[in-house]
Amino acid sequence: MLTLASSDFVKQYVQHSSPAVRADLLEIIDMMELIAPDAELVSGIGIPYFQQNSSWLYGVAARSDHLCVYFSDLSVLYPFIDRLPHVQFGDNCLIIHRLDEINLNVLAELFGQIKVHFLLNHRASPELIQ
Repeated sequence: MLTLASSDFVKQYVQHSSPAVRADLLEIIDMMELIAPDAELVSGIGIPYFQQNSSWLYGVAARSDHLCVYFSDLSVLYPFIDRLPHVQFGDNCLIIHRLDEINLNVLAELFGQIKVHFLLNHRASPELIQ
């Protein structure tokens, strides 16, 4: 596990989540941190989520029997629908019942694409040369 697992907020959030989703929850949080190490873990909306340059990137919410993974831009999800057959696409999120049923490499690729798309949409405008 990565260092985020030692965050007080993450510890409390995981402790209060259903035992059925705890290990998967930690693994997704760790994967998100690994993909976006410069992003900041924030707890302002009650779930672990990452923001970069003060803008929301992605987050995860634990439910009793599944996880909801939220993204800043859902348009990036659609090419992954066929590659993540055991994942449901809900309202503004991915619904994961069991992490061991999905291809983690594809999920990591999706997180990477979300980050790239985010960075492209939030890059600073080049200054004009006069």
